[in-house]
Amino acid sequence: MLNRKLIFLCILIIYLTLVFFNLSFAQELPRIVVVGITSTAPGYIWRSDSPLAAGATDLMVNALLNTNRFRVFERSKLDAILQEQDFQHFSGLVDQTTAVKLGKMIGADVILTGSITSISFKEIGIIQIGSSMIGPCSVTVVMTIRIIDVSTGEILFSTVQEEKVSKSGVIGVSHKQEVAILSAVELICDKVVLNFVAKMDKKIVELSSAPLKGYVVKVESTSSSTITQVYINLGESSGIQVGDEVRIYREGEVIVDPKTNEILDRELDLIAQARVMNVKEKLSIALVTTKFRNIPIQQTDIVEVVR
Repeated sequence: MLNRKLIFLCILIIYLTLVFFNLSFAQELPRIVVVGITSTAPGYIWRSDSPLAAGATDLMVNALLNTNRFRVFERSKLDAILQEQDFQHFSGLVDQTTAVKLGKMIGADVILTGSITSISFKEIGIIQIGSSMIGPCSVTVVMTIRIIDVSTGEILFSTVQEEKVSKSGVIGVSHKQEVAILSAVELICDKVVLNFVAKMDKKIVELSSAPLKGYVVKVESTSSSTITQVYINLGESSGIQVGDEVRIYREGEVIVDPKTNEILDRELDLIAQARVMNVKEKLSIALVTTKFRNIPIQQTDIVEVVR
């Protein structure tokens, strides 16, 4: 009896593991690639294959990973592809056309590209002994970041950020500058990623709260017109579901600005209400439950899902 219980428990654990495994991959995170962060700042020119560019790129990758909102393409694999396709050296921001080409080549959804445009140091009370410096210094770094949608070429996010960092202690001159620069870059990366995620979340909320609208593409009625069903151009990908209530409107009078003749709005007359009975890939079928006006429903009548 004990063995049976153990076997049943093992089977249950395996089943639940498979279910959660499938659910975790049902909604895949967007795949983003960070193209080497370069610098065009006077006196601090970095190519994408320089150690400082690699450090800045890794800081941006870490900022993205820390949100748990993205799948980040490995930099080592990206570098291999860039070299293979002669994309290995960038003098600044990657343009949209190049970003789309690169993104499609490696199977990314989004490209993040950036460049440092200004680096300025300020040193107060510095004493130099040999190759070392004693005392505080500050650095101000300005970065431009763009995030591009690979499928459309649209710039999803573009920003210019500035950060100032102070460093003190005894440290080599060149190394001290590098540490200060990367500290400022890290602050910028964290801020940019948080702002981008906030923008993504805002867009999701706006889309989810916006009314879901479509139109009638076909009408079927019994000979006595007691039962009417309508076909709507909203399919599975739209988010419409079986059981949703929909309102059907007829376009009414157009409201025109009397001075400019600009169309300001169009009146909508509610003519019927229906319930979704079936959802297919590219359309849904709804059964009319209430008629508010004694006129037949027709193609192109506007449909709005009641949320």
